Amino acid sequence: MRPKRAIPAVLALAGFVTIAVGVHQGLVHVAPGYEGTITTGWDGALSHEEVLLARLGLVGVVGAGAAFRWRRLAVVPAATGVVVLSYAFRAVLHYAQDPGLYAPVTAFGGASVRFVLGAEPFLLVAGGALLVAAGVVGWGVRPAGTDDGASAAASPSKR
Repeated sequence: MRPKRAIPAVLALAGFVTIAVGVHQGLVHVAPGYEGTITTGWDGALSHEEVLLARLGLVGVVGAGAAFRWRRLAVVPAATGVVVLSYAFRAVLHYAQDPGLYAPVTAFGGASVRFVLGAEPFLLVAGGALLVAAGVVGWGVRPAGTDDGASAAASPSKR
């Protein structure tokens, strides 16, 4: 096996691991130096969306592996990466609008707190980007069993 052919699978596997680690992190935190906690719906046990994102990462790895044989399946990791990216951007946008990130917010008891992004959105974006890269690279790599034309040019034709 040529090492170039393994690059899409390695990228997809790295993307899956990054997503799997990311879903266990927090989406939004209270800034250091402020007291308080946040319940975002993504805290505690993994939610349905987080499990779905991790499974999509696994589907991307399977698609990158299948792209070894069938080139058209290289769109699978790219498509799953786009879904992960869009979900991460949508979640950040939701919390950036109300009450706002990095802006002081008056909490219960009159204390001022700031909400900041946790590690989760950054890891999800990195994992999604790795899956998209796996799809793009996998599309450019020739699948197994195809001839690159070198042997046809080297052997004389028989008539």
